[in-house]
Amino acid sequence: MKKVSLFITFITTFFFINGCNSTKKVSTTVAKTIPYFTFTTLDNQNFTKDSFDKKRTKLILYFNSECEHCQKQGDWLSKEIESFKDLELVFISFEEIDAIKKFRDSYNFNQENLTFLQDTRLTFSYKFGVDTFPSILIYSKNGKLIKAFEGETKPNKIFEFIK
Repeated sequence: MKKVSLFITFITTFFFINGCNSTKKVSTTVAKTIPYFTFTTLDNQNFTKDSFDKKRTKLILYFNSECEHCQKQGDWLSKEIESFKDLELVFISFEEIDAIKKFRDSYNFNQENLTFLQDTRLTFSYKFGVDTFPSILIYSKNGKLIKAFEGETKPNKIFEFIK
């Protein structure tokens, strides 16, 4: 009886450990090309993949205005904003428009090449394959992924991939 009990304990432990180890971690893959999407501008207009300037490299920043790391990212970018003048910068958040505007205004992001968008359907993470705040995605003029950054990224790291 002792052997049977020991055997059952062994088998149960084996399957438990094996079951834990075999669970696959779902990892997101950053979109290699800009996917089709529809987000909303702060003026309540639709902005889609086709709205991008086809003559500019795109820098997309996924952020949350209350995120401390996003605030630091905003501060760094605002200090170097002139260096980004040849890019199309698109900031995307799922927050309410007032929160997005407050973030924009607190860093004086009023340059012509900047667009702020609201993700009202909460599809950015799924479509672009990122779920970290802040995330920066750099896409070429033709919409091909150049580089993806998750977390705080100093401007000098970004410049390495856009110059």
